[in-house]
Amino acid sequence: MSASPRVLVILPGHLGDLIVATPALAWLRANLGDATITVLAGPWGRDVADHCPHVDAVETCRFPAFDRATTASSLPPGQGGRAKRIYISGKGVGLGFRITLPAPVARIRDLATHAIRMWRADRLLRLTADRLRGRFDAAIIGSTDFGWGAALVALAGIPVRVGTATPDATAFLTHTVPMDHVPIGAWTRGLPRRNTAAVLLDLMDLSTAVLRPVPSPSSRSADTTASKGWGDETRIPTARKWRDAPSSELRLRYDPGDAEVAEADRAWSSLNGHHEIRRPEVNSPGASPIEAHLHRWQEGGAVEGPSATRGNAMQDLVVLPPVPGAAVKRWSPDRWATVIDRIHEPYPARVILTGTASDRPEIEAIIRACTAPVLPLSFAGMVGFGALGAFLPRARLVMGPDSGAIHLAAAQRVPTLRLFGPTDAAVWGAWTGIDPLPIPPTGRLVRDIQDVPVVHVSSARACAPCHRLSLPPRDQWPSDASFNQESRDRDGSVGTSTATSTLPSSTYPCMDAISVEAVMRGFDALWRATNDPANKNAPA
Repeated sequence: MSASPRVLVILPGHLGDLIVATPALAWLRANLGDATITVLAGPWGRDVADHCPHVDAVETCRFPAFDRATTASSLPPGQGGRAKRIYISGKGVGLGFRITLPAPVARIRDLATHAIRMWRADRLLRLTADRLRGRFDAAIIGSTDFGWGAALVALAGIPVRVGTATPDATAFLTHTVPMDHVPIGAWTRGLPRRNTAAVLLDLMDLSTAVLRPVPSPSSRSADTTASKGWGDETRIPTARKWRDAPSSELRLRYDPGDAEVAEADRAWSSLNGHHEIRRPEVNSPGASPIEAHLHRWQEGGAVEGPSATRGNAMQDLVVLPPVPGAAVKRWSPDRWATVIDRIHEPYPARVILTGTASDRPEIEAIIRACTAPVLPLSFAGMVGFGALGAFLPRARLVMGPDSGAIHLAAAQRVPTLRLFGPTDAAVWGAWTGIDPLPIPPTGRLVRDIQDVPVVHVSSARACAPCHRLSLPPRDQWPSDASFNQESRDRDGSVGTSTATSTLPSSTYPCMDAISVEAVMRGFDALWRATNDPANKNAPA
């Protein structure tokens, strides 16, 4: 093996997944200091790899199973047995019309779609393998169940291939770590399980042992050392396991650049020291709150922010990224509005909604559903992911569903309140450095590896967590009483309210089972924990 190994780390996930992988990248660099580390990421996650100081180069691949553009609206084969609704519209026609496909036709459509997807995945596999061939000494599959990636590095002829031992991947790998099968259902919530960061760190420990074996005393002669390609004996590191490392070496990391810090400073300047937005008249003409806010931002003017009479505005900001990448993690806009109203009433805080430009319709729905005199602010589409990372340390806390923005806040040492439906709070929640971790009851305060307070609020549904993000679209879901928003009020309890969600069919049963009361209890616990000045973040 070369004294300076060329290592390829495959990280196919999205932004939050790659932030969770940053402790593993840091540990790989600490143990293979002179290695050339290249990350192969999806274009949707490249931003995090570009901001990681432990990575030498970044390349991209549109990994089939992780490409939301091709998987978000399609069903896997075998789920086309009942009639499905589709929308058809022609050029120049403003409104589409709905038709229903008979079950056999829908089944044929599903099979054809699956066949095309498999052909594209095979073609991409071969083209990417050709691109990687002969360039790397080792490859690490940084996803716990990714057979396609294992096949890719085997086809590319990379000699050392490390990953988790799964049925789809094991045959293509030279070295594996055991795969922990995460149990499903509410009865498992008290059982210890492994955080994703810990599994990735195990992969790095194994990779280090393979790439830099420590020779036995009898083999430490100069001739033997040179013959094995180790070079100078002083370059052989002492074998270390990640469990023996200080927490400072295993923290989540995202380092915004200078331009992103400047963008965050401009955003902060636009907020600080201005008066609160009062609720507009219901029938007033003109642009929507988001449109008016965006217009002021584009013109370089100030947007209304927290009132100076509330004291230190930095400590009063509550950031809410309400729209996760996967639709199954969404919470009802009406319930978010209720939470925001209840925060604005007794707490000296101001909520800021963040997201991409495509998230504006849902954020607009949340703002319009608010009934308190003070409305939340919207930064939807106004700051990029890196600038958001530079802005978040100015907030007292960040709350939202399990998403990349929540992991970004954790990387900036900001307290977080996290909602979990189909995903597992122990697996994807706060990285505490404890392995395995028995997740505490929902709403209980925990502290991550940097001693930052975190609260997890998990779904009360019996089948959660199920670890499935590729559920069918909501309009293709079987009838379920828990989807009937007309039978539930905005507090999330069964009632007689006839108010429907602003975005109908926007929540799945596991997220629908999270009540406003549970979120507010978690918010209050986190708010009290951040009353300690040691937990408040200084301005960036």
